[in-house]
Amino acid sequence: MKISRVVTELDFGGVEQVLANSLPQLVKMTGVDVHVIVLGKGGRVSALLKSQGVSVEILNFNPRIPNFKLLLKLRKVFQHNRPDVIHCQGSEANFHGILAGWLANVPRIFGEEIGIPNHHGFWKYLFRWVYRKADQVIAISEAVKESIVALGEVDAGKVQVIYNPIAQRIFKQGANGNYRKKEETGFRFVTTCRLVPIKNLERLIRAFLRLADSNPSLHLYLDIVGEGPDRVKLERLAADSGYGNRIRFWGFQEDVFPFLRNADVFVLPSLREGSSVALAEAMAIGLPSLVTEVGGAGEVLGNSDAGMLVNPLDESEILRGMQQFLQLGEERLKEMGNRAVAESKRFYPEAYNQSLLAVYNQ
Repeated sequence: MKISRVVTELDFGGVEQVLANSLPQLVKMTGVDVHVIVLGKGGRVSALLKSQGVSVEILNFNPRIPNFKLLLKLRKVFQHNRPDVIHCQGSEANFHGILAGWLANVPRIFGEEIGIPNHHGFWKYLFRWVYRKADQVIAISEAVKESIVALGEVDAGKVQVIYNPIAQRIFKQGANGNYRKKEETGFRFVTTCRLVPIKNLERLIRAFLRLADSNPSLHLYLDIVGEGPDRVKLERLAADSGYGNRIRFWGFQEDVFPFLRNADVFVLPSLREGSSVALAEAMAIGLPSLVTEVGGAGEVLGNSDAGMLVNPLDESEILRGMQQFLQLGEERLKEMGNRAVAESKRFYPEAYNQSLLAVYNQ
């Protein structure tokens, strides 16, 4: 089977991490030939995939919808490579990849919605038209499926839910009994994400500052792992609070495991989430989680009772959730962490690849 995976960029981000977590294993499967096509620019993940034997072609086009030159280029690529399957991920990749595959008569065409879409008017009708040319649409959670079906972009029977995978090494590290083998004392919250408004970090920081004020005798810390345009503003908020030494900004990290291992609770404060690889990674390490009740984030926790759900718009509710974790005690936190590890096995990359192949072969 020849598979072309079409993505917008391949530097860092959710889609990129999914490919990094799953494709090296997929290319090792007998009879599977995978070729990644990047509409825009490559970067860190494209270099990583190439080093692991994955074929990557970077087109360096502006992926903004619509780019008719890009559409024609993709059609030529498909006509030359003659894939059995194309799988597009993200709005720009879906628009150009699905249409180019349809024009090139590719036998099997799949789009993938990677988050909760915010389509209105023209865009809603445009993607309804595009998705009619796909054999199926993959959604990364039931919440994403419900959203695109409610928008009228695709019929429910045409959507398959497949949750994003996490790196195999995360499972190995979590399985080695590393829970709470901390390098530093005190109670530590951690979040790993892009530093952008949708991640709701300003509200999280304010809740943490109120928590520190309410518990002056405790050594409380908040680790923020990630990079993004909001970093300067968030660092200023922390510095002006008087608790700047308690809130640490670590920037982008190739390996988040040391930061997860060093924490007591993972926090996902997002205003909108289609799903969350970061949450699944924290669960695999054995961390209980405080998760905002939006989109597919709660689906990652499942029925594990390994976390708490809070309203992302209510700073006081986030504060109450953090305070409850402080009061649970080490044994209860460890029990929640053990349940998180068990639940996280749903996101094993081998299971993800098998699910994809089953969909491709339907």
